[in-house]
Amino acid sequence: MEEPVYLLIWLIGLFGLIGFVLAAVTNLVRKDTTEYDKRFTWEWKREWEEDGKN
Repeated sequence: MEEPVYLLIWLIGLFGLIGFVLAAVTNLVRKDTTEYDKRFTWEWKREWEEDGKN
C-alpha cells in the first residue's frame, strides 16, 4: 500500500526538478540578446580578424 505514495513523491520531485531546469533555461534565453552578442562575441571576432590581418 505504501508503493503508490513513494511513486507519487518521486514523481512530484522529478517534475519539480524538470520545472526548475526549464525555469533556468528560460531565464538564460531571455538574457541572451543581440546586444550581449555585440558586446562580447562579435567584438572578440572583430579583434581576432584584425590580429590575423596584421
